[in-house]
Amino acid sequence: RSSGHPEFSSLMPQPQIRRANAADIPELARLHIASWRESYAGWMPDEVLANLDPEDWEERWRAQMAAADQDPAHAVFLALDETGAPAGFGACRRQTSQKLLPLGFDGELASLYLLRKIQRQGVGPRLIARMAAHLIAHECHACGFWVFRNNAGARRFYERLGAAPTGVEGVWAIFGMVLPDIAYGWKDLRPLATRDTGPL
Repeated sequence: RSSGHPEFSSLMPQPQIRRANAADIPELARLHIASWRESYAGWMPDEVLANLDPEDWEERWRAQMAAADQDPAHAVFLALDETGAPAGFGACRRQTSQKLLPLGFDGELASLYLLRKIQRQGVGPRLIARMAAHLIAHECHACGFWVFRNNAGARRFYERLGAAPTGVEGVWAIFGMVLPDIAYGWKDLRPLATRDTGPL
């Protein structure tokens, strides 16, 4: 799922974005847990967030990296803070939802998470731009994704970047919870891809 936040320019050094690889799996697992604990406090039970297991998340990331090895459209990007330490990530791939694929959304924003320390620095839009360019390079020209239905902040973030509700809703079943989702999408990724011109 995707967690979105308002992003604004700042005078601080721009965080860097690079492609993630298998060597980053432990860091990605740590980041995923840390970002969930920041983003989903109050949305998920404290016990669930406290018991997130790094080994379990490393296994999840090994599976995702293996999938990326099988399909070049599947990619993970890391955002680095001013010290060069990973502080956020985004993942994109070909569309996996049979609800969204028939609507023309051939690409998918699989996840987007930033630690609070690099939020509001324009990193979210830059990560999305990098993923949009990557999807376009692999023949995916539209992108659909899921957001918690009641997460008004995330929905506003994506709407400011031109995403719109698709009219499709669903649920996310995880760790014994069933959480309501709403699908958003971009029908044309080209305007997004021009926001960042860094190397893929």
